[in-house]
Amino acid sequence: MEDTSSAVKALTRRYTLVYALGTFGDWIQGAYLYAAYQRHGLAKREIGYIYILGYAVSATIGTSAAALGDVYGHKALVVTYGLTYALSCVLLRSSAMTALVVSRVFGGVAYSLLFSSFESWVITQADDLKIDRAKLVGLFSVATFFNAASAVAAGLIGNAVVELTGSYAMSWLGMDETRDGLEVAVDTDASRMLIHSSNSYTPAFDVATLSLLCCALSAQLLWKNIPRTDAAATLGAPGSPAPAKKSMDIFGAIRAVYESNELFRLGLANSFYEAALHLFVFVWTPVLEKRYRGFGAVPYGMVFSTFMVCKMIGSQVFQKFGDRITAEKTLRLTLMGSAMSFFITVVIPSYWITLFAFCVFEFGLGIYWPTMSVLRAKYVPNKMRSTMTSVFRIPLNVLVVVSLLVAGEASERILLALCTAMMIICLAFRVA
Repeated sequence: MEDTSSAVKALTRRYTLVYALGTFGDWIQGAYLYAAYQRHGLAKREIGYIYILGYAVSATIGTSAAALGDVYGHKALVVTYGLTYALSCVLLRSSAMTALVVSRVFGGVAYSLLFSSFESWVITQADDLKIDRAKLVGLFSVATFFNAASAVAAGLIGNAVVELTGSYAMSWLGMDETRDGLEVAVDTDASRMLIHSSNSYTPAFDVATLSLLCCALSAQLLWKNIPRTDAAATLGAPGSPAPAKKSMDIFGAIRAVYESNELFRLGLANSFYEAALHLFVFVWTPVLEKRYRGFGAVPYGMVFSTFMVCKMIGSQVFQKFGDRITAEKTLRLTLMGSAMSFFITVVIPSYWITLFAFCVFEFGLGIYWPTMSVLRAKYVPNKMRSTMTSVFRIPLNVLVVVSLLVAGEASERILLALCTAMMIICLAFRVA
C-alpha cells in the first residue's frame, strides 16, 4: 500500500509539473488572443475565420498528429506540443496575415495534442506502474487544480506584463506607447512577416513561448516514453505482448466508438459540452464588454483569473466527493448546472449576473475535466487511447466551426442561447 501511494504521489508530481507548464502557456493566451487579433487590425468576422481555421486544423491534421502517440509514445507528442505551440506564439508577434494564418495552423495542431497526449501519457504510465485506475481520481483532481492555478497565474502575469511593456520605459520592446485608439492594418506582405509589431498584447505570448519551451524540456527530462509495443503488452496475456502496429488506426477508432454505446454517448457528450466551451471562450469577451458599458474597460486579466479560481474550487469539490459519487452521476449534475448558468445569461442581460453565471459555469468546468478524464480512463482502451481521444474531438471541432460561422453575424444572446442548447443536448446523451 505504501509503495503504491508513493508511486501515485511521484507520478502526480511529474505529471502536474509538465501539465501546469503546458496549460500555463495555453491559458496566458486565452485572455488576450481575441484582443491581440483586434489590435492587429482584424475585424470580428476575420477573427472568427482565424478561429475556424484553428479548429479545422485541429480536427484534421491535429487528429492525425495526436494519433501518432499510440505508435511512438505520448511523451514525444507532448514535447512536440510545447515546441509547436511556442512557434505559434512567436509568429503571432507579426501583423502579417501570412504569419497569423501559419500561427493558427500550428496552434490548431498543438491544441489537439494538449487534449489527448497529456492524459494518454499519464494513464498509460499508471498502467505501466501497475497503479489502480481508481487512484487516478485524486491525480486528475490535482492536475485540474494546478491547471486552474496556472490559469490564475497566467491572468495576473499576463496583465502585469502587458501593462509593463505598454509603458514608455519599455518601448524598446517594440510595443505601443499608448493604447487608446491604436489599431494597425493587417500586413499582407510576407516579406515583413518576422518584423515585430506594435501590438501591446504580444508580450503575453512571449511569456507563453517561454513556458511552452519549459514544458517540452521538462517532459523530455522527467517522463518515460512508452511506445505502443509496451502499451499493448499491458492489455494482452502475460508473456504474449501484442505486436506493435506502425500505423495510425483512426478509422478503427471511429468504428469502435460507433459500435460501443457507452463510448458513443461519452464522445457526443464530450463534443457538445466542449463545443459550447469553445464558443464561450470566443464570446465571453465581447459579451462582457457590451454589458459593462458605462463602467469603463473590462479588466480582462482579473476576470479571467476569477474564472480560474472558480475552476479550482470545482476541482477541489470533485477531489472530496469524486470517490463517493459515480463519475456518470457527477457528469449529469455538472451538465445540468452548466445549462442553467448559460440560460440565465440569455434571459437576464445584467453584467454582474452574467459574470456570476459565467463563474458558475467555470466552477462546473473544474468538476467536468477530471470527471471526463476518469470516464475516459474507464472506457477507452490503451491500445488506441490517444487516437480515440482525438476522434472524440472531430465532431467537437466541426460543431465549433459551424458555431463560429454563425458567431460572426449572430447577436450575443443568440450565441449564449446556442451554448444553452448544446448543454441540454449534451445532458440528453448522458440521461438516455
